[in-house]
Amino acid sequence: MPTQDSDDLLSLEEQQEQRMLELLDKFKSLVIPHKQSTPIDTIKNLQDLKNLTATKSIFSILDNQEKSNKLKFVGGCVRKLLNKEMVNDIDIATSLTPDELKNILIKKKVFFIETGIAHGTITVIINKIKFEITTLRKDVSTDGRHANVEFISDWETDAKRRDFTINAIYSDLKGEIYDPLDGLTDLKNGIVKFIGDPNERIKEDYLRILRYFRFYTQYSKHKHDIVTIQSIKKNLNGITKISKERILDEFFKILNLKNFYELFNDEFSCSVILTIFPQLKYYDRFRSIKNIPHRIISRLNIPLILSILLIDKSDNCEFFLYKYKFSNKNKNKILFLLNKYKEINIEELLDEQKLVKLAYLNNTAEIIDWLVFSTFTAEKIDFSIVEKRISFLDKLILPVFPITADYLKLKYNYSESKELGLALKKLEQSWIDNEFIIDKNEIKNILKLG
Repeated sequence: MPTQDSDDLLSLEEQQEQRMLELLDKFKSLVIPHKQSTPIDTIKNLQDLKNLTATKSIFSILDNQEKSNKLKFVGGCVRKLLNKEMVNDIDIATSLTPDELKNILIKKKVFFIETGIAHGTITVIINKIKFEITTLRKDVSTDGRHANVEFISDWETDAKRRDFTINAIYSDLKGEIYDPLDGLTDLKNGIVKFIGDPNERIKEDYLRILRYFRFYTQYSKHKHDIVTIQSIKKNLNGITKISKERILDEFFKILNLKNFYELFNDEFSCSVILTIFPQLKYYDRFRSIKNIPHRIISRLNIPLILSILLIDKSDNCEFFLYKYKFSNKNKNKILFLLNKYKEINIEELLDEQKLVKLAYLNNTAEIIDWLVFSTFTAEKIDFSIVEKRISFLDKLILPVFPITADYLKLKYNYSESKELGLALKKLEQSWIDNEFIIDKNEIKNILKLG
């Protein structure tokens, strides 16, 4: 399964979460202490979710104001748990107004951040678990990017302003489902359907076009509805109103799907994606992915997938990186593969002795990426050998250069200088060239010392 490196291609949500965790460390005294709860990645159903210590705390603080339910789980966490997927965030809808919500949390000394207060959203972090709590609302007006909202207390009206029926399923702490738009039936039947008029839903936020393809790729068991196709085509230019950061963030979510490659096997999906991202010329490299062993596929990550989609011997890849303002770290990961592609030598890459040298001079993770990348881009390659080499690299303990600066100072009277650095580099290169073996008796000859 493709994974996103936490230090690399961080989504907007992940960046926000990282910042919130940093703030949390500074304001621990403001947070109610809690016992360690179940890790979020172990939650398998609604029962697990409600049994979280952090969840119980949130509901006990906010939902005991009256007999009526003030809080319900909603959106992705409900959809995923009903579909037996892993949860990575928890959204809660509430009939409490933003001011009521804040006042209660302040009174109870619970740390929160006003992440989207204009739209009624605050974020509470307990036991490093993030809860996004949003007041019920309806959109009064929108420009395709941002909406002016009105806070309400009606759950069905809140449901109707959401994007897809499968995202408008609610659950209370008891696990009782509230499903005013029959999203559960659509989820069970593999139907991805906009709520109400697709044209209107898309105009409210043009990013919903990409969100549609994410959910379609992940859940759909049917062909695209003709009305949906027409609505997407009609509004496709609206994507240009969306920030490049949001567009790329949503695309990363698609690439993180286990079956992301199905996007390129569906004619309509592929045509729209290529209209938005014309630089992704090499989607056909994934056409044979089902023939590639799982051990190789499991090593895919977002920079690697993008490299496979983008890289040729032109400036196509570099233009994409520039257009979407990749960080230097992200850029370097992809550029490493670009440079290797231009000088690709499969024989060298599959030779164990040479692999050790490559791993030492670069790093093991980069060389594994190169192996996987080559699996998709080389004209001919033996999958079984690639598997063996990946296994070899996984177990590889890199050699350690035995000569130190202190040794040269003590043994050969070197002083701290540029000359010392050059001597170490020369010795290290000789050691690498000689299969990581160096005879200390030969150091004088290498350094031309008497």
